[in-house]
Amino acid sequence: MHVVAMGTDGTGGAAYRALLPMRALAEAGHRAEYLEWDHRNPAPFEQARQADVVLLWRHFRAPARRLASALREAGVAVMFDNDDDLTRVPKGSPAYSEMKAAREQVAKELGAMLRLTDLVSTTCGELAARLRRLGAPDVRVVENYLEAGFLRERSAGGDSVTVGWVAGAEHRGDLKDLRLRRTLEALLDAHPHVSLVCVGVDAGVRSGRYTHHPVVPFQQLPDAIAQFDLALAPIADVSFNRVRSNIKVKEYAGAGVPWLASPIGPYRELGEQQGGRLVPDYGWAEALSDLVTDHAARAALGERAAAWGRTQTVQVNVGEWEAVFVEAAERAGRVLAVPPGRRQPAGVGARGGTGARRPRTIVPRPIAPGGDGAAAAGASPAKPRRGLFRRRGAR
Repeated sequence: MHVVAMGTDGTGGAAYRALLPMRALAEAGHRAEYLEWDHRNPAPFEQARQADVVLLWRHFRAPARRLASALREAGVAVMFDNDDDLTRVPKGSPAYSEMKAAREQVAKELGAMLRLTDLVSTTCGELAARLRRLGAPDVRVVENYLEAGFLRERSAGGDSVTVGWVAGAEHRGDLKDLRLRRTLEALLDAHPHVSLVCVGVDAGVRSGRYTHHPVVPFQQLPDAIAQFDLALAPIADVSFNRVRSNIKVKEYAGAGVPWLASPIGPYRELGEQQGGRLVPDYGWAEALSDLVTDHAARAALGERAAAWGRTQTVQVNVGEWEAVFVEAAERAGRVLAVPPGRRQPAGVGARGGTGARRPRTIVPRPIAPGGDGAAAAGASPAKPRRGLFRRRGAR
């Protein structure tokens, strides 16, 4: 099977939804390519048209729709993937003002893109339902998974406890809604052996034992997390957060770090078996105090987190991505030689596809000059990517 995935860069959401799945598919014996595409540049049509399936991550504006139309005309299966509800950006996000003003336009353009696809993939059932309402013909759920290189082995810590929180700028709203700044300041005041590290979002805590790192490169994130003794994933109960991915606690678990998270959306079905505890909105002070003073409880949760994290790599779960790409290709009429035993059902896809077209061999046709294909033409070469994460010495 030949799959091409297109993202905007190789970090964050694009890594989890496009780059890392391509690397895992390649390791499994498929031809898989990841391309970075900026809409201001010509679309890589000639390169993409050689694939059985093309996955577009968050590409839904007019240039992407022209590319999708051209690819479908050439007999290539087109998939769209998104891991956030772009129509409900939270108030704390830097993009809130822009996206709120353009919400109707975003929904219109996103719906137009969805209707051009053979299949859509996303990270959870609720977001799948929202995408269907916007016009997606059918949606399959594949969770975000870690790269195997993200995993870390942690040694037992000393008497001090480092509490860490990795979060983007959009979590400023969660910080405010959950009143976490005062809670975290009180934690540091009450427990001199505790320090706090925030990566990305600034908690604004006034303490000499608070450190804020505005940016940590994605490739260095595993080593940053491995320095934590306890990690946080607080989110407020708002629409955007209910359809988030659960990748944050997987990142913590991959480093063997116990975690505390809100019982909202992506985390509500997780708990101690996955190495963490769920905390109600106004229970953060008690939950934090309990764990920073209980080394044995942290150690037990850390062991469970590490065990769960080892099951949450994209290499272990590559069959889920295989299944959706095979289904998309067959919907487009392509015949693929993938052993049935390798087709691991993905999320919603376990129910089986409906409305799939009868498989037939496709010979891609040239696109007439002046049509959508002409607008999409002008390929850019793929950039070979190696493993994102290099292991450093264990803590």
